[in-house]
Amino acid sequence: MSKIVITGASSEIGLAIAKAICTSADEVILHASSNISLCEPLKNELGEKCRIIQNDFTKPEEVELFCQELQNTNILINAAAVTITEVLPHLSDTQIEKMIMVNIIAFTKICRAAIPSMVRKRQGVIINLSSVTASRGNRGQTVYAGTKGFVESFSKALAAEYGSRGIRVNSVAPGPIEAGTLRETLLYAEKEVRSSIVSKQLGTVNDVATAVKFLSEASFINGTVLKVDGGFLHGI
Repeated sequence: MSKIVITGASSEIGLAIAKAICTSADEVILHASSNISLCEPLKNELGEKCRIIQNDFTKPEEVELFCQELQNTNILINAAAVTITEVLPHLSDTQIEKMIMVNIIAFTKICRAAIPSMVRKRQGVIINLSSVTASRGNRGQTVYAGTKGFVESFSKALAAEYGSRGIRVNSVAPGPIEAGTLRETLLYAEKEVRSSIVSKQLGTVNDVATAVKFLSEASFINGTVLKVDGGFLHGI
């Protein structure tokens, strides 16, 4: 039995990941900031060992409450994130602070809270959701891209710190996945998006979930970034 914690589990990607890796034998914590009803069918399927926890990671006190749930975590998957697309001068202080609070500060505190018990067991897996924007600059995503660049650098450094203690830390960087905010972009720029992908097709949430499941089991992969982008970086 493993204790699996997934933040952002009510998102399309987060829920697909949970479905791919969680079993009824596991102790599971599904975090959601809103729309917790989307997690209910999976909770019912997994049974009494599965809990849904609602916390708003823009609020420091709620981050601290969530961190108290992380003792004895075997697998931590950080999928919670805030994405706001707008050119930098048009981003408000509130929007900037919200992305930094969730994507960097809460994320960092959650990883910090999970590490000590992993060290004691000399075993643990942390998988952090990044984005293709960390490597490829997109108009309107300066702050978001910066936060995901942090995720990737942080993950590599954390792997270097604790790899010798049996802890693996990797990142998954989705590209154009047909989910969430990309659907809004497709309304006015579908041709441009598709033309920049080598595969000439959009990815699915299951493509991301498959990559996360692979990294959760791949015992000799540590400190890497696995891109799930259909060749998006090279399809220009």
